[in-house]
Amino acid sequence: MRTWVKGFLFLLTPSYAEAHRRVKHFLSIILLAFHVSIAGAQPPLLRSIDLHGNHSISTREILSWMGLQAQAAFKVEQYQHDLKTIATRYQRAGFYFAVIDPQLQYTPDSSSVSLILNLTEGPRVAIGSIDLSGNKLVPTEEILEKFETRVGAVLDERILEQDFEHILTLYEARGYPFAKVTVANIELVEVGQSLKIMIQVDEGPIVRISDVRVEGNSTTKKSVIIRESRINLGEPYNHEKVNAVRPLLMRLKVFRSVGEPELYIQGDKAGLLIKVQEGNANTFDGILGYVPPTTIGGSDQDGFLMGLVTVSMRNLFGTARKLHVHWRREDRSTQELGIRYVEPWAFNLPVNVGLGFGQRQQDSAYVKRRLEFNASMLVFGNLNVGATFNRESVIPSSDRVTLSPVLKSNTTSVGVNLEYDTRDDVISPRRGLYYSTDYRVGTKKLTPSTNSAESVEDDITVQNVSVDVESYFPTFVRQVLALSLHVRELRGSPVDESDLFRLGGTNSLRGYRENQFLGSRLVWSNVEYRFLVGRRSFFYGFFDGGY
Repeated sequence: MRTWVKGFLFLLTPSYAEAHRRVKHFLSIILLAFHVSIAGAQPPLLRSIDLHGNHSISTREILSWMGLQAQAAFKVEQYQHDLKTIATRYQRAGFYFAVIDPQLQYTPDSSSVSLILNLTEGPRVAIGSIDLSGNKLVPTEEILEKFETRVGAVLDERILEQDFEHILTLYEARGYPFAKVTVANIELVEVGQSLKIMIQVDEGPIVRISDVRVEGNSTTKKSVIIRESRINLGEPYNHEKVNAVRPLLMRLKVFRSVGEPELYIQGDKAGLLIKVQEGNANTFDGILGYVPPTTIGGSDQDGFLMGLVTVSMRNLFGTARKLHVHWRREDRSTQELGIRYVEPWAFNLPVNVGLGFGQRQQDSAYVKRRLEFNASMLVFGNLNVGATFNRESVIPSSDRVTLSPVLKSNTTSVGVNLEYDTRDDVISPRRGLYYSTDYRVGTKKLTPSTNSAESVEDDITVQNVSVDVESYFPTFVRQVLALSLHVRELRGSPVDESDLFRLGGTNSLRGYRENQFLGSRLVWSNVEYRFLVGRRSFFYGFFDGGY
């Protein structure tokens, strides 16, 4: 889609005849090739390289451009290449009239040679003016405002290429993907002391998206894919918005792959083609074990099941609705249950609403229940903003003989969270950054139990802060370095066991038992070096540390 023409054309008036000769000599890079007669089979030794006449560029820098080195073999091909390199570098520095006069001095037996480069740099030519024509939609001032090529600077072809990309980006954001930019002319003015650059812009026709086609979806509804792509029919083509379609769809975790959207023209209408390959949106992970009956302290204990079961459905009925069920039993008297449901685009608004319920029975000490409601929306780009309402209840066991380690309590809290995600794949990223922070504040109401000797305040203000950062760096082919840092902090007093964060196990500090440690302030980090064996499969080594 992006089209522009490279190339510079100098128009010289007859009064610049001598300058014309020198410019032609330089730009054409007509270099003398010396046919060296060598008595033996070995090339001559290059004794020394001397430079004269270079005032603006140091000898050390020029020598760093060259492949030839003193006290090494002299090669004619490398010699010619070095002369071209020096000429090109002088042109990039603005010395368009520079002339190189090389001299080779051989010993009588042609066994060694000295290279002398006589340079006539000439004046340094800067940019005198930049003129644009054909740009009716975007003002010249807006285009030149972010140009790196500026009046008074030296013309650099590579920087000018980047400036052309900037022009095309401006037009693509306004619905003109077929815009073209060309260098109409570059002219020497003021007796060869400055350049006048003339740029021609061909805006082309405006393109509006009148249709979106989807290929490869067998389960996910087309309307859901179009909705999640954030493309509105009738809107002008926007290159940045179209480029964001693929990461938006991949973030749903229902597609194996999503191709870059393709713009097509059919008659006088334009549309986008999105190709997807659906993956397995439903997963089941589980491990179960049976502990047989036993006798402890003369008391018979029944057998029980323990283990972990997780069921995730990320695309219910092809609508991108999500349901997650989690059950874990760590021992005879400790188990955990969690259910979470997410409704995307609630009330036909770009807001995802989630409802969750969780319960943890900790030994025979207490039961903790949690009800959570949250809503989030994509603000722009890769940034999500959300709000949370949370209700927790802690119920101490009523059949304990000793004092309970926790008090009966009810906590109501509200919070906000931010999420920034630039990962190229949420399951097996190769590059990108993920950042999430969550802040909650609430009121905890305590109710002393009958077997508690403590006197407590009625209301306590509690605060929760969590930060998660993950970063992925590609190293070698099919290898990725993954780094992460996680922080948790609880503020409020008094704090009992049910309030504390839990650390240890598969999802935090590997090598320790699940939830082995408790703390009001936690920090842990994970370092992984991954070897990719498939699109979404890898094996890795890791190092974890925590506080």
